Amino acid sequence: MRLKKHLISCKVDDTGQSIGKRYARTDEIGIPFGITIDFQTLEEKSVTLRELFTMKQLRVPLDDIDKVLVALSQGTETWDEVCKRYPAFASKE
Repeated sequence: MRLKKHLISCKVDDTGQSIGKRYARTDEIGIPFGITIDFQTLEEKSVTLRELFTMKQLRVPLDDIDKVLVALSQGTETWDEVCKRYPAFASKE
């Protein structure tokens, strides 16, 4: 997994619960960022990146997600800076 290569702790939540319940559970324990892989991922080769404190969600290309998380975790880039580079998530429902 690309994230582990950069020493970023990650876990796949495949419990079958709704995305809202999964977000609530990670929010409770303070996980700063969540990545959602969905049908758009297959079509657009991107994932949704959600930030804990603002709850903003962005669409980030798969090729960039590890670089973005490394920069955020090392403090070389802020969430606001990342938000300027990537589009806000918009559901296709």
